[in-house]
Amino acid sequence: MKQKLLIAAAALAMVATPSFAVAQDSSDGSGWYLKGAAGYGAHTDLDITGQIVGDVESEGNGALNAGLGYDFGESWRLELDGTTMLTDNGAVSQVPSSFAKLRTDAVMLNAIYDFSDFGKFAPYVGAGVGIISADASIASHDFPNVDGTGQITNPTCVGERSGIEGYSCNVDDSDIGVGWQLLAGLGYDITDNLTWDTNYRYLQTSDMDFDSAFTNAATGAATVGQTKLDGVGAHQILTGFRYRFGQSAAPAIVKPAMVEPARVAPTADFKCWDGSMVFNSGECPVEAPAVVEAQPEYTCWDGTMVFTAGECTAQPEVYNCPDGSLVYDKNQCPTTDRSTTIGDLCGETYRQEIIYYEFNKGASAETRNTISRILDAGEFCDIANVRVVGHTDTSGAASYNLALSKRRASDALNELVRQGLDRSKITSEGKGETENFVQTGDGVKEQLNRRTEVLITLGSVGAIN
Repeated sequence: MKQKLLIAAAALAMVATPSFAVAQDSSDGSGWYLKGAAGYGAHTDLDITGQIVGDVESEGNGALNAGLGYDFGESWRLELDGTTMLTDNGAVSQVPSSFAKLRTDAVMLNAIYDFSDFGKFAPYVGAGVGIISADASIASHDFPNVDGTGQITNPTCVGERSGIEGYSCNVDDSDIGVGWQLLAGLGYDITDNLTWDTNYRYLQTSDMDFDSAFTNAATGAATVGQTKLDGVGAHQILTGFRYRFGQSAAPAIVKPAMVEPARVAPTADFKCWDGSMVFNSGECPVEAPAVVEAQPEYTCWDGTMVFTAGECTAQPEVYNCPDGSLVYDKNQCPTTDRSTTIGDLCGETYRQEIIYYEFNKGASAETRNTISRILDAGEFCDIANVRVVGHTDTSGAASYNLALSKRRASDALNELVRQGLDRSKITSEGKGETENFVQTGDGVKEQLNRRTEVLITLGSVGAIN
């Protein structure tokens, strides 16, 4: 009757269900649920020892599962479930006149964790412990010689033989052991109460011992013995549904309290000439006559208005810029790109320009425009020298990065010379990955570290006379 264990557990769950379902409403999704599933599985390869000796490999077959659980509403569930599966394991060690069949009924208490950040989908993992009942049907028979002269001993049936009679070994028994299982699955919420559940589980238990008999086929005399299955286990894939009882509690409707309208005091609504607010125009203060001030009428050379020409400031000398424009300060003459003044270019002894590069590139689309800005300084300022320094990020070998940084420095140097700067004033070098602008670990691609720095030193501050 051990094989009835799963059926009894499932029946107990069904009987208990109505009491769990009563008045079960929650806002966090917690509550009792009932589940059922069907699928496919196979027992693990088994070693057989004792009166029958050999090994078997299970064929796949259907599997059924049912259970009752409680969802705590905070990713954790606890459930009691039962699974049954019967498989044909074929001939023992592939020897003729033998067969093995195995049925397992498992009742497990599972702890399950749901991952809840995937919308209607909920992947989960779990583990369980419980009891496993195994029903074994194994037989191994001696078989006739092809010439009809006696029996050939079946090597998987172990026992003392006499005469030419055939012998057989048989197991038709069950055993119960403590087992465990691991689960991984995916749930999909069809409704608030109904979930489609698909999972894989691996089941394992201790060795199982069965009563067996070594029987003389001619006389029927039998010797009782033991046959053992080592490490009964199973792989199963199941799909089915979980139904959670009750419904999520609707948020309470709070009826707003009646509020008596506040009494509003009358406010002044007339605005007087001075900005003050009164109830009527008769309350406004008397407006003083407006004082009209004299306005300057003479326009000076710089656009300022004065009362007489003598109040104008002296007009400075006008300077004729190289492009033909007139300014009062030669440092305000525009440069080639018209967006930068000579004062901006030549106002400081040191100036730096930076050219950035794409990953693993020795030339940049920025180079020509950047060098054009630098050569504005060469046209209007006293350039003493230009230092060009190439850099790389930390991605790649240090030796390769050193060579790449030198190519980047040469990219800027060649453009400086092409646009007319004296080569003797330029020095260039590559630093590889040794002087990063942004400090990173080795092997990191960083845009701000892939650069060439163009450092300009002026011999004197101010525009060239």
